[in-house]
Amino acid sequence: MGIKPIKKVRVGEQVFQQMKGLLISGEWRPGDKLPSETELAEQFGISRITVRQALQRLSALNLIETRLGEGSFVKTVEIDQPLDNLISIAYLGTKTQSQVLEFRTILEVASAGLAAIRAGDEDLLLLQENLSHMKAIAAQKDDDAFSDLDLEFHTAIGQITKNPLIIRTNSILRDVLEPSMKEVIQRMGYETALRYHAQIIDAIRQKDSALAEDLMRKHIEENKAFFPEKDAQ
Repeated sequence: MGIKPIKKVRVGEQVFQQMKGLLISGEWRPGDKLPSETELAEQFGISRITVRQALQRLSALNLIETRLGEGSFVKTVEIDQPLDNLISIAYLGTKTQSQVLEFRTILEVASAGLAAIRAGDEDLLLLQENLSHMKAIAAQKDDDAFSDLDLEFHTAIGQITKNPLIIRTNSILRDVLEPSMKEVIQRMGYETALRYHAQIIDAIRQKDSALAEDLMRKHIEENKAFFPEKDAQ
């Protein structure tokens, strides 16, 4: 790919996009030291200030890090590092209850299928204990505690997949899903969640991936029924 001379139109944006492209394509690999500001300025045919601004933008996206006295390096990505763009969309973007439930359908249906394949005895015990706690809380009619356990159940399904991307996504979106879950419980009560959770656990115990997916899909679809379209927009 290499570095190309910059046209004198929106210079800063062109530099940023080229540098980001070098990172995405793998030409600049994790751990690599980037050329110095002076070297980059010469290769691009621009000023060091423009290069510095582009580097600052890459750093803000957590793609590179600058070490005092050493220079700039491509970040080594760890699965527990913040996914800044996803966080921004989730926390700051406009979202409706129907959009949250749509997202949950996409993520959680497949997660239930994977969980049925990968669950061990300890995983099943954890899910069963969660269900027992939900039943006890339902008897006390504590909506907040019930919704917390409900979210914990769905999060546990993601953890059972053993897929770090699913696990990390659930972790990032927990603050978004929590108020959504509370509203669902306030509208639909306890019975639907208890019934579907018991059935999903049985499907996972039987290692029936298709059944687990079907039950999770129906579970979320039934939630949607409590949110008329006019309320969701």
